[in-house]
Amino acid sequence: MDRITKALAQYAESINYDKIPSDVVHEVKRRILDSLAVAFAAYNAEPVALARRALSRGQSQWGARILGTRYRVVPDWAAFVDGVMIRYHDFNDTYLSKEPLHPSDMIAAAFSLGDMLGSGGKAVITSIAVGYEAAVSLCDAASLRKRGWDHVNYLGVGSTLVAAKLLGLDAEKTQHALAIYAVPHAAMRQTRAGELSMWKGAAAANATRNAVFAALLAAEGFTGPFKPFEGEMGFIRQLLSGEFDYGPLAEIERLVPPHRILDTYIKPYPVEYHAQTAVEAALRLRERVRPEEIEKVVVETFQAAYDIIGPKDPEKWDPHTKETADHSIMWITAAALLYGPITVDSYENIRDPQILSLMKRMEVKVDPELDKMYPKAHPNRITVITKGGARHTEQVDYAKGHPKNPLSDRELEEKFYANTRRVLPSGIQREVVEFVWHLEDKNMAELHDLLAQ
Repeated sequence: MDRITKALAQYAESINYDKIPSDVVHEVKRRILDSLAVAFAAYNAEPVALARRALSRGQSQWGARILGTRYRVVPDWAAFVDGVMIRYHDFNDTYLSKEPLHPSDMIAAAFSLGDMLGSGGKAVITSIAVGYEAAVSLCDAASLRKRGWDHVNYLGVGSTLVAAKLLGLDAEKTQHALAIYAVPHAAMRQTRAGELSMWKGAAAANATRNAVFAALLAAEGFTGPFKPFEGEMGFIRQLLSGEFDYGPLAEIERLVPPHRILDTYIKPYPVEYHAQTAVEAALRLRERVRPEEIEKVVVETFQAAYDIIGPKDPEKWDPHTKETADHSIMWITAAALLYGPITVDSYENIRDPQILSLMKRMEVKVDPELDKMYPKAHPNRITVITKGGARHTEQVDYAKGHPKNPLSDRELEEKFYANTRRVLPSGIQREVVEFVWHLEDKNMAELHDLLAQ
């Protein structure tokens, strides 16, 4: 196998719970709680219901339970539905570098395999910490997005390590699992271009599904393609045009204990991450300017935000789907100025005439000084010009939930309670929170028992 495959597999084999720093253990618990919060917020969403209905037809005595249900399906299917739940509201955690990522998408693999295997909490925590380390480091190494490929290709690598770790694969079998995942499953960036569909929230889930499937095959001795990353027709040449910086993998090669999860960010609002600071700037302006006074809005941002959620796609100016609206900095800013904090309920009326009208009075442009701050900061500057000619400006560089502006445990619990209240009874909510904070002493199957009541 090649250098990357070998490094990742040896890392996964070598790291155990005792090597994980206490702050990383705690952060993994926070991401599990956050993932449950956003997953159950989406429990009754149409794409989740469709996926759950389709895959429930394959019920079996062997397998994993889909979150919140009692029936079992094969574990890669369960990982897919769990992943759609986690990702649907665009409300789970984020990392931004050469490539953006929602690393907690891979927790779906831990939910499904952890249930099927009856994995202990320490094993689950270890697998997630290892998965984050790999996926986040790959984001620092090269950009998939600039070449038309989707970030979920890195996510699936992390998910493969989560699955391999829970299955107890040695380094050799983990290398084969990585190869079986990496070569056949290249995902295109077209998922996030133009009018966005239900697949926007399912692409990462599919990468995790493929990862679980790959690990299950490798566990039985199935072998994967030779040199999946560095081969003449492998990942680096095909998806990255031959460009890859090995520097970000140095700590993995030295077997440094996992810590990269601490560099990622929890979301306070269900919007694409580049717009988090736009929401906060809009909320500050809303305290100073009444909506009916607004004549024009100017949004100054950085290049990545402009390209991903800005005015390039005409559909972002006139969204017809929830998936397009939560990836439109124009829609998000207008909604926050008019109605306040963005919540999952904000998308119940995508075609709100007041939002669409305000968007028509909006200008979005790249500010070179803001662009220089990215990706260490994610600044947005919003200026509101009133009908009387007054100008009001707010700039936010670090959204709540960023490592430089962290979300407290209490605030994270509040996010969980607010987003699961329509699905989970209050008593179950409290039990889940307590369970997650003491996960190292628990069993993942017990969590599914609790959620299926």
